[in-house]
Amino acid sequence: MKKAFSLLELIFAIVVIGIIASFAVPKYMDTRNSAMTSTIQRDIVTTTTSIQSYYLINREIEKISDAVTLNKINWEGMDTKIMTFKDGGETCLTLEITDEDTILISVDSDNTKSVCKALYELIGSSQTIDLI
Repeated sequence: MKKAFSLLELIFAIVVIGIIASFAVPKYMDTRNSAMTSTIQRDIVTTTTSIQSYYLINREIEKISDAVTLNKINWEGMDTKIMTFKDGGETCLTLEITDEDTILISVDSDNTKSVCKALYELIGSSQTIDLI
């Protein structure tokens, strides 16, 4: 008699692995989206604080990259007064330095991606922060 697994044992093992994966994959995706939301929220706080500090010292700001450098994978437009976060290729959040010496943070309420929805719940449709 040969020592090996029977076909029934292999099928049973595959079914058990499938059941475990069906619980693990959704939990993993929720964890990833939660981590991305926390990262973007932390980036917003860091950026606004850095811009305010830079503005207080120099009394002007021409582009966001003068005050802070963020991960270019998540953020676009750092060399202007407007930077955006895109979730799945769609613009989700915009951070803009306005001419009235304020920072305007806008979240696209029409974006249905989970990270954008979470940001909308945290921030709302828009938020204004004074530079001074």
